Amino acid sequence: MTARSVPLLAAVTANEQAVVEAAARHLANALSQATGESWTCPCNFATGLDSLTGATSGSIVVTSLLLSLTDIDKPWPEVEKELRGTYSALSEAGDPIMICTVLRHVDVSEDFEQAARIRRRLRKLNLLATELSREYGALVIDIDRVLADVGARRLKTDFRLGGAVAAEFSSKTMALCIATNALDAFAPVKVQDAARAILDGYQLSVGLGTEQMMTSVMSLGQGRRKQRVATTTDEVPENHVGWLVRQVLKGRIGGREAFGKLLGAVRRRGARESAWLLITGVSRMLRPAEAGARR
Repeated sequence: MTARSVPLLAAVTANEQAVVEAAARHLANALSQATGESWTCPCNFATGLDSLTGATSGSIVVTSLLLSLTDIDKPWPEVEKELRGTYSALSEAGDPIMICTVLRHVDVSEDFEQAARIRRRLRKLNLLATELSREYGALVIDIDRVLADVGARRLKTDFRLGGAVAAEFSSKTMALCIATNALDAFAPVKVQDAARAILDGYQLSVGLGTEQMMTSVMSLGQGRRKQRVATTTDEVPENHVGWLVRQVLKGRIGGREAFGKLLGAVRRRGARESAWLLITGVSRMLRPAEAGARR
């Protein structure tokens, strides 16, 4: 029997590659258990964010803002402009885009001033992640929030995500976020629910359950499926609706595909909330001038 596939395409740092690979294994195992069929989640890694453009078709795209920390001396306006341009281009393809935030823990034992510069840049990058999510419909994997809730010292790690325990937390967070938000094109709702429940039940080596690990979550939905999301992304659904409407109007997504996504939203959240999300998303789409003024 041919295995069903959920391909991941990632632009991440070297340490984060191990996290993505572990997340892919968790996700494949959960889908296999949920369906009784064989699933794989093959991982391909791009050399950088810029090399993702035009190469994402049919994949779930995982990106890391830590890549933008390689040149700490680059002026922030240039970094922000480049990232906005990259995610704008990625959003045009219509594939699910995931953005990993960065743990804001920096070792100050060697160079206090350099550590302070890195920490300031990390804060700006994490804040930008929420803005990119609102503007381009990307989904945030809030690594920073999850690991900070546990504690960097306990995990024996820093912003670079070294160490086996930090990788375990991060990979299970990533797998759960993908299962919750990015599988509409690969699996029906019942399978997504079952896989997410399996991932929820994974036990971590440091003795904390998933619910304890993800302390800043909320439930969205009034239908039979309630979606658990981190508070960083609590405004993503309506912004994603606005983004989807723009893609339809521009002819980048067909009406049939958009209608299928709408039906999926109704099944997940119920008709009332789906209608509210649609109205809110369209109204936000029609206020570009206001959004520009806030920026």
